[in-house]
Amino acid sequence: MKKWGLLLLVTLLGACKPTPQQHIRLLGGDWDLARATTAVAKVELERAGYAVTVELVSPGQIWSQLARNEADASLVTWLPEGSRGHAERFFDKLHDLGPNGPVLTLGLVVPANAGIDRIAELAGSGYGHNRVVGMMPGHGIMAMTEQALARYRLDEYELLSGSGEAYRHLVQTVIDEQLPVVIAAWAPESRMMSERLKWLADPEGHFPATERPHTLIRRGLERDAPKAVEILAGLHWSAQDIAFLLAEAGPEHDFALAANKWLRRDTGGAE
Repeated sequence: MKKWGLLLLVTLLGACKPTPQQHIRLLGGDWDLARATTAVAKVELERAGYAVTVELVSPGQIWSQLARNEADASLVTWLPEGSRGHAERFFDKLHDLGPNGPVLTLGLVVPANAGIDRIAELAGSGYGHNRVVGMMPGHGIMAMTEQALARYRLDEYELLSGSGEAYRHLVQTVIDEQLPVVIAAWAPESRMMSERLKWLADPEGHFPATERPHTLIRRGLERDAPKAVEILAGLHWSAQDIAFLLAEAGPEHDFALAANKWLRRDTGGAE
């Protein structure tokens, strides 16, 4: 009788044990660097047996959704400056697994044929109709560009925001037609590798020089899916790694294809 009671207790305890989470919700961003690293994370998690969904959202939504446990992880948030406002609100409600990529180059770019070479030379020039083209509101480059414009006293310049698709289209048009446009930019990023663009020198260092993308996860994921957290924490890319992913995505920007090529390269061809 004692034996059957023990077996029943073990069975009941086993039934009460939480089922490991098998579905991971990743939050990505609509820019090439974010799409590339998120695609690799998706492939790596799927290889470990997880079902993975990816949603492209604004940077602010990444922080708020993770803080509310509405998603599991993101690899695309910039710190320490690009997400300072969001971090002040939400940092203590999630976990930061640390930087996953190289230090970003941040600044302003113009067509290669532009007659200016330094950010300070924009003052009084009217170049680009006193406008700087930026990304979506809340994107890391926006706040840092606003700060840089203020520090260079370029008060006549207006920073414009738009969707990721609109930004990519405009940058490609500037490359193709060498239009007089000032672009808030970061690298590594596919189009910023073009020799038909040039970075304006920032000798005052008003753009941050320590910005990196970080991996954030919701609180409790380490309990619900510890293997997934281990995988996410182990994902790191050098500048050369990112260049490989962006190049392999090709003109079609097929980041799923690039991620699978990355996996084959990372595993020596064996999957």
